Amino acid sequence: MQYLRLMAAATLAVTGLSCGLFEPRQAEAPTQPGLDFQPALDPASVISNLIAAVGQKSETNYIRCFTDPTTSTRTFTFTPSSEGVAVYGSIFANWGRSEELNYFRNLHARSGPTAYSNLQLTEKSAPSITADSVVYYYDYVFQFEHSDKTFPTTAQGSLIFTVVPDNSGLWAIYRWVDLKTTSAISWSMFKGKFSS
Repeated sequence: MQYLRLMAAATLAVTGLSCGLFEPRQAEAPTQPGLDFQPALDPASVISNLIAAVGQKSETNYIRCFTDPTTSTRTFTFTPSSEGVAVYGSIFANWGRSEELNYFRNLHARSGPTAYSNLQLTEKSAPSITADSVVYYYDYVFQFEHSDKTFPTTAQGSLIFTVVPDNSGLWAIYRWVDLKTTSAISWSMFKGKFSS
């Protein structure tokens, strides 16, 4: 009898303690976008990080793809397309890393949380490799949905990236040349439009 009482008490205790054991748990907070940035130990990682940063609309990871004056002796430069120069010439006269970040922030601010963004790069030729740089030549399709109904959401063209290592051996884009090669607007137009 004593044994049965102990078993009953143990069963009640376990049952009481296990309340909620099979109930759904609290949902975890979603992962912050852009947390999958890979250290750019090689030039190809820079390109992968840039594509991911655009798709995730991650301002932090986007700007990490460009040479940083605190870790590199080389200053990021951007050469706009002929179309970009014609429309936004004065804006591009002093374009650097801070302007690059400012444009991307402004574009992101004018895009809803579920708005689509994507970057497709198609290699036009094999990279040109030297002792201290790699030059990539791509056709691109840049898509970024935003709230300005008077401005396109897609840019197409070609670009040249020169990727270099910094003082710690991590790679970043040092020079970007944009080329208008299609009837669509070039990426430079996005930069000029959303520069402020």
